[in-house]
Amino acid sequence: MKKSYAMTLLFLLGFLASIPLYAQQTVKGRVTAQEDGEPLPGVSIVIQDSSTGTVTDLDGNYSITVPGAESVLVYSFIGYTSQRKIVGNSTNINISLAEDISQLGEVVVTALGITRDERSIGYSTQEVKGENITYTKEQNVLGSLSGKIAGVQVTGSSGASMGGTQKIKIRGVNSISGGGEPLMVVDGTPISNSNFSGSSGQDYGNLGQDINPEDIETINVLKGPAASALYGIRGQYGVVMITTKKGKKGSDVKVELSSSVLVDKVSNLMPYQDIYGGGSSQSWRTLPNGDKYVDIAVDESWGPKMDGTLVRDVMSFYPQDPTYGQLSPFVPQPDNIKDYYETGTNINNGVTITGGGANSNFRVSLNDTRIQGVEPNTSLKRNNVGLGLGVDLTKKIRITTNINYAANKGRRPGQGSEDGSRYMGQWFQRSLDMNRLKDYQYDDGTFLHWNLRRPSSSTGEITNFNPLYWANPYFLANENYSDDNRDRFFGDVGISYQLLPELKISAFVRSDMYTQNINSRASFGGTGNPGYSIGKYQNTEMNYEFLAQYNKVWNKFSLDANVGGNLYDRNYSYLSMATVGGLSSPGFYNINASIDRPSTTSYLQRKQIKSAYAMVSLGYNNIYFLDASIRNDNSSTLPVDNNSYWYPSLSASIVFSEWIKSEAMTLGKLRLSYAQAGSDLSPYSTTSFYNVGTVYSGDQTVNTLSVPDNLNNPNIKPSFAHSYEAGVDFKFYEGRVGLSFTYYNQRNVNQILNLDISGASGYGSATINAGEIVNKGLELAITATPFRSEHFNWDMSLNFSRNRNEVVELYPGIDVYQYGSTTYSSTTSYLNSYVGKPFGSLVGQAYQRDEATGKILLGSNNLPLYTDATHDFGTVLPEFNGGFQNVLNYKNFQLAAMIDFQAGGQFFSRSKMLAVRTGLDPLSAATNENGMNVRDPLEDGGGVKVEGISAETGEDVTAFVDAKAYYGVVARRIYEDWLYDASFIRLREVSLSYNFNKAQHAKLPVENVRVALVGRNLAMLFQNAPKGINPAELSTGSQAIGWYESGQLPSVRSFGFNLNVTF
Repeated sequence: MKKSYAMTLLFLLGFLASIPLYAQQTVKGRVTAQEDGEPLPGVSIVIQDSSTGTVTDLDGNYSITVPGAESVLVYSFIGYTSQRKIVGNSTNINISLAEDISQLGEVVVTALGITRDERSIGYSTQEVKGENITYTKEQNVLGSLSGKIAGVQVTGSSGASMGGTQKIKIRGVNSISGGGEPLMVVDGTPISNSNFSGSSGQDYGNLGQDINPEDIETINVLKGPAASALYGIRGQYGVVMITTKKGKKGSDVKVELSSSVLVDKVSNLMPYQDIYGGGSSQSWRTLPNGDKYVDIAVDESWGPKMDGTLVRDVMSFYPQDPTYGQLSPFVPQPDNIKDYYETGTNINNGVTITGGGANSNFRVSLNDTRIQGVEPNTSLKRNNVGLGLGVDLTKKIRITTNINYAANKGRRPGQGSEDGSRYMGQWFQRSLDMNRLKDYQYDDGTFLHWNLRRPSSSTGEITNFNPLYWANPYFLANENYSDDNRDRFFGDVGISYQLLPELKISAFVRSDMYTQNINSRASFGGTGNPGYSIGKYQNTEMNYEFLAQYNKVWNKFSLDANVGGNLYDRNYSYLSMATVGGLSSPGFYNINASIDRPSTTSYLQRKQIKSAYAMVSLGYNNIYFLDASIRNDNSSTLPVDNNSYWYPSLSASIVFSEWIKSEAMTLGKLRLSYAQAGSDLSPYSTTSFYNVGTVYSGDQTVNTLSVPDNLNNPNIKPSFAHSYEAGVDFKFYEGRVGLSFTYYNQRNVNQILNLDISGASGYGSATINAGEIVNKGLELAITATPFRSEHFNWDMSLNFSRNRNEVVELYPGIDVYQYGSTTYSSTTSYLNSYVGKPFGSLVGQAYQRDEATGKILLGSNNLPLYTDATHDFGTVLPEFNGGFQNVLNYKNFQLAAMIDFQAGGQFFSRSKMLAVRTGLDPLSAATNENGMNVRDPLEDGGGVKVEGISAETGEDVTAFVDAKAYYGVVARRIYEDWLYDASFIRLREVSLSYNFNKAQHAKLPVENVRVALVGRNLAMLFQNAPKGINPAELSTGSQAIGWYESGQLPSVRSFGFNLNVTF
């Protein structure tokens, strides 16, 4: 009995002793970020060696029940170093997690504004920091991307256009029609990048210029359909994602002032000869009194030598002129074209205010830009206002807004063949004094022009002072100009609700609206009838968006899921009017002043796209990631029964550096992706309609209607792109060396084209689905920090891309598609696409050549013979392009330089051709093989040497022919000599800055002061094209592809200083 009692007592004592070992306890705490102390929601807390766990709430708080004091809690969160903590006797454990550089990588803004960890993305994206965009105050933000993104080609316009067109193509030309620019998105809001320019005339620039570069935090380019698939129809050609700067919660109010002043100077003008002056012959024309006079009826420089002979110039025929009736020396004016241009200025001032409270953040920006152009009477004024605001209404509800306003008011120069002052490099006289032409109006109101009808053969006087072919360039600048202005709002208002720590739902209303006004005037006293035109263009784009985001981590597994929908609604209209038959009163520029019934055009466009989309990203062990997305678009521009299409994508990434565990390799990632994207067409392209014509009055009033030349297609389908991509990303030594390599293959099929059809059908063309165009290419992006020390740091980046393009098919029975054409003097050149060749073959008249020897065939007069306009000179697309940037920091100094480059491609230059034809170019006054000027008489050894084969006899010919006759053929009918390689290497940006440290301005109420000397387009380091023609500035207004130069604005070199002060 005693023994039994003792055993029972021992058992009870043992049981009681074991109670503390198996008793459960509850642990609570808070998890924050080490760098800023902010709470981390969604952190995984798991009991080690078990499946039991929890996650932190919105405030970083958690609560978990553990078996006992010996339990170990594992705290993990993507992008942060995991921590383990033994519970012990603690009931409250607060943890501070540090960022794990090896896992975090960079946070990348992807489609729909969703931020992703770089290592989890299975497709190619590339980012540019805002600080790399504002070095030299580029006015058009797209232009600042040149050379900074692999796979992106930016073709710009001259700085003389003041924010002119910047064309951007991602991974080549993906449309047989040549179109297809990427979608622009600012803080999640798609915005218009339209262009109201023509292929000549004023270049008003693409609407992307309305973005204030000072507001930009980052630009991320989504290059292929896999990256942009969630944008569906609108994102087929890639997406430029712009994220603006924001204020920070809990931060003090900060004020930053920025100011820059740049001086613009014309550079890289074409060379001109200074031997022969105005006229068509070296023989002088004379007045009845025997005085020699300059042949002012001729707009060429094939005249007599400018040797100081006393002559009557054009001014001496104006009775109002002080030199009336006087003789003056006939001498060259070597800088007459250069003297036309002025020193331009670009003054930019801005202020930003940022800050935030415990539950809010804000940023306000104001910017004022004033540009005086390098051409007389040209200017641009732009004002930007930006507001970014976020407020936490509760711990779970947050509202945000981003509002941007831009106002533009410009007076821009014309460009293109024979437009505005562009003719001076094509049709002009080398003896004209530009300083005399500058005073273009006499006191009595008479305008001074240089190109007039010849004086009377009997009186020697001129009675008609209206210009013959060309007006005084200063008259054109000050009397015949175009004004434009635009007011624009774009932005969003959003609300988000954190339903669960893992689940957030958001809704946004996004808008982009603008009103564009353009008016142009032609004055009395010029060529042609005076006139006036005006246009008003209004656009409103609304996006109503819903998005649900779910993020969850279970041990080694992660899930990111997004489901949403979007309603896109566009309302676009314009009304344009122009006078007909002249103006009723000088100086009264109004449609009411039209002599005849004015022409009027009105247009209304409505478009709507309804979309639904979803994306899932699965991760395992922060090494393996698999993404899948799907989007459905329902477009109002497609046929009602055939307007809904699906666009899927699939991508994967493997962070193989986790297998290797190399101290040198910070990140090694393999990525693969496939995507399908589509595009629709313009509204009103599926049904028949009528054009409204002129109203005719007579016995009865007739309102005419006409059928359009193009036959619309009620069964049209969207075009599709199929994209395959593979690449690897490396980072070494904690990011000091980085390399990203990508191979892509993109097939764009079922293109929507307007193809020519037989006129017997009653139409000239028809809209059909046809064609396939393929782009294959390589992209390489390298970043490196070759040297890093306490006082010196050197960062560099290199971007390189190579694209190969082929038009695989068009339509059965059709093997050529004409993209565009340009005609001069009844001679036309074309940009065509041929099956089996790259996009964009330059086609025109070439030399006829002997088939056996390739030598030029000559006619009976020994002048070259030429083909029809059917010769294929090859593609305009480049072989490769890229950029090289260096940033060196030494103590408080920073030197930054950017070089962009392109190899290959070609273009046609009408300016060079006409300068030769009209005797302006040095080639037309060169020294020949006999040591004589080519303009000297043939019997004296002059003339241009020609070599070839006689088309009549088949014999070899070597002869000299009259220079004017020779260039009258070669520089008019034959385009072969005026095609130029578009290769270049350009020093695009340079900035030398100094940051004053706090000790240097301790007595001043400022936090930071930065001053910089800057330069833009400082030098063309290499080009194959002739001097004065810039192959990097071939953008011609709204034309999608720059393939010919017909009178481009001169290049502009800018230099000045920037000042930034932070309070």
